[in-house]
Amino acid sequence: MNALASPLLRRVLALSILAACAGLLWSYVAMPLIDLASARQADIASAAERLRHLDALIARQPELDRRASVLGVRFAQVGGFWSGPSAAVIAADVEDRLRRVVVASGGRVESSAEVAATTEIGDRGLAVHFEITGPLATVQRTLAAVDAETPALFVDHLAITAPPAARDPAHPPTLDLDLTVTGYRPPLPVQGRHP
Repeated sequence: MNALASPLLRRVLALSILAACAGLLWSYVAMPLIDLASARQADIASAAERLRHLDALIARQPELDRRASVLGVRFAQVGGFWSGPSAAVIAADVEDRLRRVVVASGGRVESSAEVAATTEIGDRGLAVHFEITGPLATVQRTLAAVDAETPALFVDHLAITAPPAARDPAHPPTLDLDLTVTGYRPPLPVQGRHP
């Protein structure tokens, strides 16, 4: 019996080893390749969807350019653009106008400076940052002046804080106004496109 069991045992052991090798091969080679192919197909589908979206945006570009041009003309018609020989001169004009409003309302401009404009129309925007101290009336009149300013100004950043101090009921509290306003220069003329 021992002589019969030995070849049968060898065959069973050989089949077990073969099955284990096949299992290891499947687990460590075939499955990662299948997963890699599936992930690659998902990436391709995602990229194709992004490409369709970008193609749709590109198709809309002429209409968006036309609308931007119309809005630019309207903005210019209502006096929205600032004009001057340079952005620095325009920024100085903005600083001067708001400084007069702040001083007239009992406030003080602690600092003001031209800063990089974070606008969607590139280098045509100009921004001025102010640090202002004064009573509530100063804050109200400064913001009202920005709202009513012609050419147009837009508030990009606004923070109002009340510094901790002894409260005097006879005097209104002093507020700190951290303000960044943005104005726009007219767009540059578009150069003709050559075919």
